[in-house]
Amino acid sequence: MTGKVLADGSQNPLGYVSAGLAENPKTGKDFAKEAEVKSAVTQNLTQAKKLLKEGLKEEGMTSLKFTLMADDTPAGKSTNEFLQSQIEKLGSNVKVTVQNIPFKTRLTNSTNGKFDAVVTGWGADFADPISFLQLFVTGNSNNNGSWSNKEYDKLIKASNTTDANNTQKRWNDLVKAEKILMQEQGIVPLYQQAASQLWNTKLKGEVYNTSGVNFDYSGLYLEK
Repeated sequence: MTGKVLADGSQNPLGYVSAGLAENPKTGKDFAKEAEVKSAVTQNLTQAKKLLKEGLKEEGMTSLKFTLMADDTPAGKSTNEFLQSQIEKLGSNVKVTVQNIPFKTRLTNSTNGKFDAVVTGWGADFADPISFLQLFVTGNSNNNGSWSNKEYDKLIKASNTTDANNTQKRWNDLVKAEKILMQEQGIVPLYQQAASQLWNTKLKGEVYNTSGVNFDYSGLYLEK
C-alpha cells in the first residue's frame, strides 16, 4: 500500500501513535516502537479467514457486506480501492462497496455514526502520545466507532491525574493503553502519512515539527 499505491513517502505504521513523535524519557526509545503490537499492523490472510468464519458463525451470518467510506481525494480513492481488493480476498462471501465523498460530508457522517467502516486520519496537535490516545476514551467525540475498554480509560485517566507528575509512570500508562487499543483492534492503522517535496540543497534553516504546524520557515535562507 505505501510502496505501490500511495508511493509518496508514507510509511507502514508501527501502531496508532505515529513514529518519531515522542521518546521514552529514560531510555530514549520511540513510543511507537515500544508500544508496537505487530499482529495489529501485519496482514495475515489465513488468520483473517479463520476469524471471519468464527465471527460469521457467532453472529448467525453467512456473508459479510459493508460500505467503506473515505474522502474523494486521490489518496482516499486509491486507498479505498486497495482495501476493497484486499478485504475481498477473504472469500466470495465478502463484498465491500466503496464510497468516496467530500471531506466535510465524510466528517459529518463519521461524527453522526453514519458509516459501516471509515478511513480517517489524525495528526498530533502537540508532541505527546496523549494527543492521539485521548481520542479513544469512552465517550470522546472523536471516538466515532464507540470502542470502549475500562482498563484503557483507567490508564488514560491516570496519565492525566495521579501519574501526571511522574514522567516514567505516565509513559508506562500510555504504552499500556496503546497496546490494549491495538490488541483489541479498536482501530486498524493503515499508514503514517508523508508528502514528497523537492528542495534546493542550498536552502537552509527550515525547522520540521512532528506535531502542530509542521514547517517553520522563519529562519530560511539560501546558501551561496
